[in-house]
Amino acid sequence: MQSFIKLLYALLVAAAVVVFAGLAIYSFYQPPKSPSYPSGNYSYGTAAYNRQQDDYNNALDQHNRDEKVYYRNVTYLLLPAAVLPALVGLYLMRRRSEAIGEGLALGGVAITIYAITMASLADSRPLRFVAATFFLIIVLLVAHFRFSAKSTKPKFPLI
Repeated sequence: MQSFIKLLYALLVAAAVVVFAGLAIYSFYQPPKSPSYPSGNYSYGTAAYNRQQDDYNNALDQHNRDEKVYYRNVTYLLLPAAVLPALVGLYLMRRRSEAIGEGLALGGVAITIYAITMASLADSRPLRFVAATFFLIIVLLVAHFRFSAKSTKPKFPLI
């Protein structure tokens, strides 16, 4: 039961880390606003309607380009935001603060998944590969430090 409670706290810490990173980025770096649909009372097929529709389509295309740049920049912000809690978590895991350390490390893993998603939305294959590489490295480090055998030296040396 004790290990189950530690797992719940680790997952709670991980969720808090991811929510903090996501809200921090959204609070200080807003996504581009989508253009509003024209609300004219023009008949379909008239010159004024076609001009208004072309303007809206151009604004929508520009918004889509801006949104891809936004997602790319968010990925750039998320990668260091994933490494920091993962490294602090690995350090704390070695210092016997297991629930907090595991939670921070798992939060770093979850943030890299978030970064992979943002890189995919940005349609940037190289950035997606970099984010997936960060994900692999952090997962391997967390698994290594979590499941590596702790060195157990006997208290009294055997003679």
